[in-house]
Amino acid sequence: MRKLNYVFLVMISILSISSAQQKFFVNLNDRADDLFKVTIVPSGLTSENKIFQFASTAPGTYQTMDIGRFVRSFKAFDESGSEIECKQIQTNQWEISEPAKTKKIVYTIAETWDTPVKTNNVYAMSGTSLESDHAVINGQAVFGYFHGKQKDAIEIKIDYPADWNIGTALHLNSEGFYRAKNYDEVVDSPIMLGKLTKTSTKIENTNIDIYSYSKTGKITAESLLLILEDMLNATSQFTEGLPVDNYTFLFHFENFSAGAWEHNYSSFYVFAESDLSDYLSQELKSVAAHEFYHVVTPLNIHSELVSNFNFEKPTMSQHIWLYEGVTEWASDILQLRDYLITLDEYGKQIKGKLSANDNFDQSISLTELSLHSTEKQDQYPNIYQKGALVAGLLDIRLLQLSNGKKGLREVINQLYKDYGANKAFSEKDFFDELVKLTYPEIGDFINRYIKGTEKLPVAEYYGWLGIDYKEYVGVDSSKISIGFGIGVKDGKFIITRVDNPTVDGTAAGDFVLKVNGEEITMQNAQAKFAFMAKMKVGESFDITVDRKGEQKDIKVTMQPRPIKHEFKVLDNASEAQLALRSAWMQNL
Repeated sequence: MRKLNYVFLVMISILSISSAQQKFFVNLNDRADDLFKVTIVPSGLTSENKIFQFASTAPGTYQTMDIGRFVRSFKAFDESGSEIECKQIQTNQWEISEPAKTKKIVYTIAETWDTPVKTNNVYAMSGTSLESDHAVINGQAVFGYFHGKQKDAIEIKIDYPADWNIGTALHLNSEGFYRAKNYDEVVDSPIMLGKLTKTSTKIENTNIDIYSYSKTGKITAESLLLILEDMLNATSQFTEGLPVDNYTFLFHFENFSAGAWEHNYSSFYVFAESDLSDYLSQELKSVAAHEFYHVVTPLNIHSELVSNFNFEKPTMSQHIWLYEGVTEWASDILQLRDYLITLDEYGKQIKGKLSANDNFDQSISLTELSLHSTEKQDQYPNIYQKGALVAGLLDIRLLQLSNGKKGLREVINQLYKDYGANKAFSEKDFFDELVKLTYPEIGDFINRYIKGTEKLPVAEYYGWLGIDYKEYVGVDSSKISIGFGIGVKDGKFIITRVDNPTVDGTAAGDFVLKVNGEEITMQNAQAKFAFMAKMKVGESFDITVDRKGEQKDIKVTMQPRPIKHEFKVLDNASEAQLALRSAWMQNL
């Protein structure tokens, strides 16, 4: 009966629509087979529009998705209801033989959360879910576009259970359609449906909506607002007013955590449902602070590669360090400057990023990591670690050069006012523009630490603030260490550093193949490495490594854990250090 009702609604809508937009109808009342049922009523198709394109990726994910893998059926029909020949010509493309005669397209597409794929798993926060009590739609994982019509307006009508609510940044028109100015806006506007709670607030001139899906109802939108409100106000102070009129938070709490995905006017979060303990509250606040700051970059500061995104064959920007690294730095320091975290807590965050950075390949620059993020997925997470560290050092350098009058916050705020949502900067020339806006010395900083791979001057720069930094302090004999760092490269475990080069013969760049004679893979590593937790200093185990094509067996002896990346605020700081620290700890 529901299917009949839905078909009737679609046909009535078809009769009444204008020819101005591409119209999509989505049936969420039929969810038993984990397939989204989508009907398209196209407008003005010609031979130039014969290819229907599903996304290979989406802005802000920096991964290959190939959404065409999830399509299960794709059919086109003419005005009389006769089927028009279609064929899949590539993973993400369907060719329609007679586009001018096409009056309706019907396709089904599987949800990504519960559909296994062999490679390129779609991040949960950018994927889709279809269950008895909720649905998650990220636009690029359900919808596509006709070649030549990516910039055409799109209208979406969703049929869903009467007791569900819907949360999205898209606006509903009087005819019951959610309207987007183009396909890019559809991708930029996730939709969450189900038995949601909602609350709203206003931060200066910006309307904030918060929606929460919580499997057992444990976490409500109202409880989330209590956690986020101080952060929202702190962000507004940091950005000198928020550059958006409306913003929507979409929180999904069930049985796993995956992270969050930012959008220009909303953000979507996937966290395991639990009590809102202090730890979870701070994690939520920090993640939301990061995603919310994206209203500055890349919404209002971005290159032409972002504003003209290629969903078919995307080209990555060399400035992901700006979009993600600067955003991560801002999300931390704005909390420090609004007294939401202490200087000691901020120092621990920097220590954590330095420790994480230790385990990534230091021969990859931030610009290279940005340009090759889709291929270097094992190294990409360092954009949030090293990227934020470099942004923090750039802030200190700007303050030092300006005698405490202008830091990175002030430069970024000027940039977003100079550019804005509708004006892109030059991908090629942005570094030169940044130097012109600041100081010639910043060109040297960019060449050494953003384009280059020189060791970060953490001790020197924090020393200007009267904060002493030591990379190595000593050892903690009560805790164990294997004496080297392990990271991931090309899907394999690699030794990233050796704390004591004379120990056991390990070397940076070795790939770890076996532990105690048993092969190590990404799938079994947690179980195979578990025995180390019960070991003591002086005890040993064996590893087999691949060093430049040659296998070597090495005995690893447990050592006292090194104490690294320690910050200490100096009691006897000079007047100049105190003055610069004072400027650093406030919004100028």
